Amino acid sequence: MKLRFAKIAVLLIVAGIFFSYPVPDGLSVTAWHLFGVFVALILGLILQPYPEPTLLLLITTLASMFVLPLHEILVGYTDAMLWLTLVAMMIGTGLKKSGLTRRLGLMLISRFGKTTLRIGYILSFVDLLLATSIPASPARTGGLVYPLAEGVIDASSSGNPEDKRRTGAYFTLLAFVVSMLTGSLFMTGMGPNLINVKLAQDVLGITVSWPLWTVGALPGVIGFLLTPYIIYKLCPPATDCMGAVRERARRELGGMGSVSGSEWTAAGIFFTILILWSTSTVTKIDSTLVAFIGISLMLVTGVLDWNDLAEGKDMWSFLIWFGAILGFSAALTKLGFFSWFAGIIKLMLPTAGLGEHTILLIVAVLAILPHYFFVSYTGYVVAFSPLIFSFVAATDVPRLPAFFILAYLMIISCTLTHYGNALGPFLMEKGYNDKKTWWGAGTLITVLHAVLYLTLGLLYWKFIGLWY
Repeated sequence: MKLRFAKIAVLLIVAGIFFSYPVPDGLSVTAWHLFGVFVALILGLILQPYPEPTLLLLITTLASMFVLPLHEILVGYTDAMLWLTLVAMMIGTGLKKSGLTRRLGLMLISRFGKTTLRIGYILSFVDLLLATSIPASPARTGGLVYPLAEGVIDASSSGNPEDKRRTGAYFTLLAFVVSMLTGSLFMTGMGPNLINVKLAQDVLGITVSWPLWTVGALPGVIGFLLTPYIIYKLCPPATDCMGAVRERARRELGGMGSVSGSEWTAAGIFFTILILWSTSTVTKIDSTLVAFIGISLMLVTGVLDWNDLAEGKDMWSFLIWFGAILGFSAALTKLGFFSWFAGIIKLMLPTAGLGEHTILLIVAVLAILPHYFFVSYTGYVVAFSPLIFSFVAATDVPRLPAFFILAYLMIISCTLTHYGNALGPFLMEKGYNDKKTWWGAGTLITVLHAVLYLTLGLLYWKFIGLWY
């Protein structure tokens, strides 16, 4: 209890500094005070005096009492990405209830599961394949890939809670990190990638096509191939050799008998969702609407009923805390804080007398570090990409290498925290992972890819003629 009160005191002191310190020029009092509350909120997510939903309810209440009206924070609950993620969680619940994910998990283990690491690679390549056409990580990984991982987690734990926790921690952290990496390898891997492509054309005068994006990202494939092994070492599962588990999986799979009607229905809905998400650029059907179509079909066909969803406390915990944190971010954006912040950084950036490699290093730092303050990848791109592109435009650095470093590292740095992308809170709510390991793994993966692109990447782009 004393430790909790000490943590709360730290948060109040941090917020209080912003209330007592003079408001900087160009910023409103409300924006400055709200940013102080936001900094305390981010610190609270690290110190964890209370679980995330409790912490966000308390801070939202205090912010609404002393800074701005409550309805301006509650706007976060109308965010489409929030609902896409929530409904993807519901779809996963349906796939699990039908028995389909357990059957698929048993099949993966019995046919390919010599080791846990090998299954980790298989799931990573499934995400890689889907990233070519599904530009939303909550849909791709949360709605399609992670349910397969859950089947493996359930099938390999043999009823031991600690084994399940450790195996679940490995596959859950791996799913998140891999989703960000595959999202960086393809222009269609993340929706905001297209914003960076448009800005590159408008500000830098370069055109980046789908093939050029992927060709430029090839050095990142090395990081992608290393990642399942790195996460395996940082977050080791309960077992490495799956020999005994594999035999048990074969027996259980045989005992399940033929595919049930509920499984067939769930599989049909699964592939319907997959097709609609994969063809969204042609059909123009919104990804969130596709998710709602999928969950509606599950409810109508009886794969799920409302009680199944009402009992999913992880889903509603996610809704409460991530909706609130999105609200804080939206309010700061509306108050002009991030535009002001970007302008301050722009004034501080040097341009004269710097070599190419120094400028590219600055671009990498700008693409990574501010991500600690953003809970939306789209918001991050909208707020900071124009700043970084303007900085590049004021220099003589080759445009394509600068674009590649910015575009790839902006996505990969989503792994720095568990709130930098909507998929993170979704997976964190599964309860398998601790934040120290999660943040540490994200830092290592981000630094690894920054080094890859700033060394091997520069040599590679120069060698194949993309140095202009």
